[in-house]
Amino acid sequence: MDKPLTRTARLLDLVPFILSHQGIAVSELAKEFGVTENEIAADLELVFMCGLPQYTDLELIDLSFESGSVTVREPQNLDKPRRLNGEELSILVMGLDVLKGQLQDPIKVEKISELQHRLKALLQNISGANVLYVDERDLPFLSIINDAIRSNERLEITYLNISKDEVTSRKISPIEVFQQGDEFLLLTWCYKSKANRTFAISRILSCAKFDNLSITNEDVIAEGELEDSDAIEITFKYDRAALSFIEAVKERLTQHDEVGKVAVIEVWDSEWMLRNVMANSSHITILEPKALSIAISNRAKLALSNY
Repeated sequence: MDKPLTRTARLLDLVPFILSHQGIAVSELAKEFGVTENEIAADLELVFMCGLPQYTDLELIDLSFESGSVTVREPQNLDKPRRLNGEELSILVMGLDVLKGQLQDPIKVEKISELQHRLKALLQNISGANVLYVDERDLPFLSIINDAIRSNERLEITYLNISKDEVTSRKISPIEVFQQGDEFLLLTWCYKSKANRTFAISRILSCAKFDNLSITNEDVIAEGELEDSDAIEITFKYDRAALSFIEAVKERLTQHDEVGKVAVIEVWDSEWMLRNVMANSSHITILEPKALSIAISNRAKLALSNY
């Protein structure tokens, strides 16, 4: 007896196949799908009872097979063969990479490589739909990303996470570039997270292709901070009402005068510090850099003008 998923896959393929082979004999259909005539007859009876919600005569799949030949009159939404999308193809290719690295049998490795080649060819055929083109003055790494999607190559990026105010290095397989509002986003398979992750392209600080196909445990597990940074050093004064903020960031303070209540912190994004100062009202005062102090003052005036 077939496994449920095996039969489901066959049922989904039956209708589009019959549509392109109208009048095919039940015996030939069974032979084509590698099952017995009784099994294919049971499949046809099940398909006959399937359709779209409401399940009236108007929504059911309409087919005929009593005479020994099979004809589809109304396929509903099963008129086209199943197709894997770019994300599904990419995940299969990457999964086969992992499997290939664990096998010792050269024959099996060769067969997996052949399958990967076929999947990559399919991926290249649809990759054009996964690429967006904008002014590269705004998104300088977009051409590298687009090229990597077309050629199914991996990238190594450094990325600024605004919510955590941290920069991490990640190895990814890019899948699709898409736009959400004013933001251009990159859907990827992230080897550090071992899952699909979406990155804002505007917050990618560096991006380059890499040829090494091996992914180390460090790439997968470690959150490693970057050694070469463009961190901003901010000096600020605070009062007792802001002690909860000081407690939250104490491990990131490079200098701290607890008596004078003056501290220095390194941040990756001044906007993160600006939001925290605004959230703490007048309990945090920026001393350096002056430009950030002015920006906070202007932001506060703008907020007040809305009331």
